[in-house]
Amino acid sequence: MKDGKLCILTGAAGEVGRATARRFAESGWSIVLCDRTDDVKALADTLSREFIGEYFGVQMDLTNDEEIDSVARLAAQTAIPLRFLGLIAAINHDAVSIEHMDMSVWDKVHNVNLRANVKFISVCVPLLRKAGNASIVTVSSFWGREGHAFFSPYCASKAALISLTQSVAAELAPDIRVNCVAPGNINTPMHFNALAVEAEKRGISAEEMRATEWSKIPMGRPAETAEIAAAIHFLSTDDASYFIGATLDVNGGCRLT
Repeated sequence: MKDGKLCILTGAAGEVGRATARRFAESGWSIVLCDRTDDVKALADTLSREFIGEYFGVQMDLTNDEEIDSVARLAAQTAIPLRFLGLIAAINHDAVSIEHMDMSVWDKVHNVNLRANVKFISVCVPLLRKAGNASIVTVSSFWGREGHAFFSPYCASKAALISLTQSVAAELAPDIRVNCVAPGNINTPMHFNALAVEAEKRGISAEEMRATEWSKIPMGRPAETAEIAAAIHFLSTDDASYFIGATLDVNGGCRLT
């Protein structure tokens, strides 16, 4: 087995995924970067030029069990101890009422946001246990802490992910630490696009919409992707050695209002 430490990150080509990949690379980790787009391969090349670790970009479908199995095999073939699994990938959906629910929407959201995480954890546990001093972090949402009208598939999937984290944490401790990060609004194009859509519906400007939404956040702004990445990275370190089944709310205090 080689020296060093390896992590697997899903959703690695997304905004939070990229920030997390960079944070781990800066700390000397080698990374298996997974995403549904081939942008992940360019990310691996970029990290290889800037850092000394080994980086593997894998374009994959999270709903395909065989492709998840292949990622675990790749991790094993590197011979670098797999000490962290970061489950960042997720999808949302358009607003939909329960009485008009298309179950294919429900299934699609839960397959990515919940089922894929179960499968990834399942196949990676043997590698994590073999490496020792390993951990897993799931990424839920502040909308996993409370339900929101017209977004029941997303909210339910993220709430279930918190519960899954607690169940798996109790099962795998003390060999593998399992915790969760629950972000609030994040400074990404997705957030601003959502604000623009809502502003159009209300007949107000984008600036007015931002002011309305950000006034609900005690910090007065959305999180930077690096702030979410820092929380994920923290849970991989020895500084978080007594965190088991915890969910860190990284939301600027929005649930205090």
